[in-house]
Amino acid sequence: MNTDLIRTFLEVAKTRHFGHAADNLFLTQSAVSFRVKQLEDVLGVSLFTRQRNNILLTSAGERLLPHAENLLANWQLAIQEVGLPKAQNLQLALGGTSNLWDVFLQSLLPKLAEKFPHISIRTEMNQSQHLIRSLLGGRLDIAVLLDAPSNMDIDSHLAGHLELIMVCNEPDKLLADIPSIGHVFVDWGTSVNLQQARLFEYPVAPVLHTGQSHIALEFILTHKGAAHLPVALVDSYVKEGYLYQVKDAMTIKQDVYLVYSRDYSGNEDLESIVGFIDSLAIKPDDPLR
Repeated sequence: MNTDLIRTFLEVAKTRHFGHAADNLFLTQSAVSFRVKQLEDVLGVSLFTRQRNNILLTSAGERLLPHAENLLANWQLAIQEVGLPKAQNLQLALGGTSNLWDVFLQSLLPKLAEKFPHISIRTEMNQSQHLIRSLLGGRLDIAVLLDAPSNMDIDSHLAGHLELIMVCNEPDKLLADIPSIGHVFVDWGTSVNLQQARLFEYPVAPVLHTGQSHIALEFILTHKGAAHLPVALVDSYVKEGYLYQVKDAMTIKQDVYLVYSRDYSGNEDLESIVGFIDSLAIKPDDPLR
């Protein structure tokens, strides 16, 4: 199988636009169309359909999508592993949602490199369902998630938690003031999202909905609004008077889970890495003073 065909199929599936896919792949639009046609000829099915100027996956295209992701990822992984220097004999594919990269995983990488000098790390930032699929497909070793998955092929355990406080850029605000200054909704997983939905007596449409805490923080600092953000992220801004806690908003505790495939049981390298991450004890910073 020509991996260029798979890569082109995935780019069109992602952008839902032949022209945009061509730009991202540095190809002409006709070359993209030709590659898709080649792949359709190989498989004997249509992969895309046009509806109202929109490119949609057919049912066959939908079925191909996870296999195509696995094929391309495994090929890239094979290239990396074959070309890996002998000195780097420990490999780790680590994934997490965007908000966890913001507040924890980004700072974890240098700690892993220091603890395991011969490690080679590959990272993935994606939504939870895609990370689970990567775990099951063998493309990830460990995922750090906000909700523990219920899957018989996956093990998970509680690694710690984050404390989320509601902050805004104006003093002396209450929950009743949030509709007027704007609710910034940060996706912190199912349990927290349900709590956020119950904050107000009447439904309040968010002025911004994001999965990245740094985007929410920048929006509030430069514009306005209120959001539940980690103590570790906003502590210094509160102490310096750039942000203020919403007085009657509750503090929310969000659990953080380490998730990995059961196929890795007995893998001493992975167990060492999991143990090290556990030892860091994902937890909130000291309470604001």
